[in-house]
Amino acid sequence: MKTPISIIALAAAALGTAGTATAQSTPQSVTVGGSAPVACTLPEGYTFVSGNAGATGDEFDFQVWNIPQTALVDSSGMPTSGAGYAIRVRGTAHCNTSHTISVQSARGGLAQGNQNAAAPVGFANRRAMTYRAYWSNGQVGGSAAPIGPEAVLVAAATPGAFNVSALQTPKPNTSFDVVMSVQRPPLGTPLVAGYYWDTLTVILSPSS
Repeated sequence: MKTPISIIALAAAALGTAGTATAQSTPQSVTVGGSAPVACTLPEGYTFVSGNAGATGDEFDFQVWNIPQTALVDSSGMPTSGAGYAIRVRGTAHCNTSHTISVQSARGGLAQGNQNAAAPVGFANRRAMTYRAYWSNGQVGGSAAPIGPEAVLVAAATPGAFNVSALQTPKPNTSFDVVMSVQRPPLGTPLVAGYYWDTLTVILSPSS
């Protein structure tokens, strides 16, 4: 069903007689207005930009990071220790209003089995993660720098943990970076065998 649009035209007639000045019409103002909707988009998928402690682009595919076993444990199941095993991935995003960035860890880091269950005595079933999300200047290596505040979730160890950045200004189409890092401090107990995983969620929240 179409909604009819009415257009009303107002005509002002000039009144006067010969030999007299023509009367000027009373000024009329017309207000023209419209609104633009809030539009904040994040990348539908990301591409690998850089890695740390040996992480490579072969491990990442669109939205999934497959961490090699050797980055987590040795052949006897003892946790690998050393620098954070990390990758930085990137896509294009924009947000046309003031907003914040949120990052959330669904399982509180890399957890095996039920993320709320305690590990068996003498074992560990979790490796903490650090997550960062921010607008980027698009550079690589040491030249990379955030544009505005970062949302940083450090060593997530609680399922559902999240962190929010400070208020950001509108951002045009530009690079958006996500950094994921496995924290690997020395751990004296072996990891329980099984599949370890977490889900990182990034949200742009408009302030208006």
